[in-house]
Amino acid sequence: MAERSLRALTPARAVWAVAWPVAAMGVLRSFYYLTDSYWVGRMGPEPLAALGGSAFAWWMIALTCELPAVGALAQAARHEGAGERARIGVTAASSAAVGLAVAVGLAALWPARGVYFDLLGFATGTAERTHGMDYVGASLLGASSLALSATVGGVLRGLGDTRSALALTAAALALNAALDPLLIWGGGPVAAMGIAGAAWATAIANAVAAILGGAVLFLRGVRPARPSLSAALTVAWIGAPVSGSRLGFAMVYVALGRVIASFGPEQMAALGLGHRIEGVAYFVCEAFGVGAATMVGQHLGAGDGARARASARAAAQLGLAVMVPATVVLGLFAEPLFRLFTDDPATVQAGTLYLRAQALVLAAMALEEVYRGAFTGSGRTLLAAALSFGLTAARVPAAFLLSGPLGIAGVWLAIAGSTALKGASLYVAWRLSPDGPRDDAGDPR
Repeated sequence: MAERSLRALTPARAVWAVAWPVAAMGVLRSFYYLTDSYWVGRMGPEPLAALGGSAFAWWMIALTCELPAVGALAQAARHEGAGERARIGVTAASSAAVGLAVAVGLAALWPARGVYFDLLGFATGTAERTHGMDYVGASLLGASSLALSATVGGVLRGLGDTRSALALTAAALALNAALDPLLIWGGGPVAAMGIAGAAWATAIANAVAAILGGAVLFLRGVRPARPSLSAALTVAWIGAPVSGSRLGFAMVYVALGRVIASFGPEQMAALGLGHRIEGVAYFVCEAFGVGAATMVGQHLGAGDGARARASARAAAQLGLAVMVPATVVLGLFAEPLFRLFTDDPATVQAGTLYLRAQALVLAAMALEEVYRGAFTGSGRTLLAAALSFGLTAARVPAAFLLSGPLGIAGVWLAIAGSTALKGASLYVAWRLSPDGPRDDAGDPR
């Protein structure tokens, strides 16, 4: 479907056309970790434990690399809506420059990567810490390809061309799967890199995706341009709050890890598996958020505030329509879902409690992602990010307070409660924002 035809569709159809490939991308991305786990697991239990311990670090690196992508999406959608295709080239080049600057900052953290493992309690000299340091170190040094790939994807999403973005994600995943055993174990002229090979496989796969994505943009009429300082600052201004909020989300879970681990290893296992199971629902919510961001941005760029507001509303309605049955499925089948991954009774019991608590707030999660996306499309990301991060950070003190009288159930309640509050607060904030609902049909800008 051509990008220009999106604005001619009904808001619900346009959001759906953008969202479904993004949901598929989210599911595909989850296979990166599963593929790495498969090959690293063949190295032995210590490397696999190191990979698990490094998961939050890699998550934080990836989220930091998304900073230019958020701004690129918002600006590309705005320019596309205004019919200013030439300006998208400047946005893409400026966003790439921001991405490279972010990658340089991440690479500079390489000497300090041991601090992360200190926080996790990985003792110096252990095999787990050594392997983890190798993996995180390679991820930091290879961050530039993640940033560039994310930037290209952001521009494509701003254009509404999420199908191309999906194809690039699938290609990168396939290449990562092919490179994993070669770089981990070595072969021919390629020396074995161990667990670091998994990180370099991801970096190389994303580099190839960035190059292919640049070619797709060229075919779409986005021509190379010089970066602009003002455009780069705008991209950074839009992207920093969202990326910072998501980065804070990951850091909060590092802090929560100590509380959860105090109740036994089965609770941490339950959290990890629970995240992967509920992750499917999250990817769907995130996809509708991207749909809202793209169509809100394009309609505002075209000067049609009423259609922008209708797009946000349609995205919320679609998200809720999908999350209501998801709530029933996760609530009723939490235990058998966990038994697909483990037969340990303690882990199954802990995970069932966690998943049922989170299932109750899936609708709120949909509202959070949709209206965060709507704020991204409008370019007003600071308030949304502050609300999202503030309430996420509140999970830590809430978990400490509630875990005393309620045990691990108090931690799960703290997580679910903050999700409910985030969804409600972002909904209210959007309604009160300059780009939110109005009684008249005029353009709010």
